[in-house]
Amino acid sequence: MTGTWKWTKTQGDTVQFLADQGYSWLTRKLVGGLMKSAYEKTEVITMDEKSYKCEEKGAPRNPQHTQTIDLTIGSGEAKEFVYGANKKASVSVKWSERKDRLIFTTSNEDYPKIFFRYVNADGLLVEEMHVLDKKSGKPMTGSLIQFFKKQ
Repeated sequence: MTGTWKWTKTQGDTVQFLADQGYSWLTRKLVGGLMKSAYEKTEVITMDEKSYKCEEKGAPRNPQHTQTIDLTIGSGEAKEFVYGANKKASVSVKWSERKDRLIFTTSNEDYPKIFFRYVNADGLLVEEMHVLDKKSGKPMTGSLIQFFKKQ
């Protein structure tokens, strides 16, 4: 995953992703489509087996947004980050059992999420995000899937 990655598209069941977070029907219909609209975002990722650092620039509705997330893989330590409309949460990361993807979990937000990052067979960086069910802790059905191309 090390390299410079540029956002190319967003897919997934974004309307259900918003429903999983308790948004109204009207908001889901309006914002669900906007979540898939084009915007500029670049991520510079530096990582090895134990560390993950992501320097991101750009976000929907905020092309000047920048932040650096520096995490120790598998430590359980959560670090604060900013997402959406300047909302804050904490994130931690660990390897999947097969070490073929990273698993991120968020906390300190109303609707914690899980997201997976991996490079697919086409060489694209994929980030697949789901809201976690508050009772079971399992991923819900809605999804936000972003694709990034290596520069």
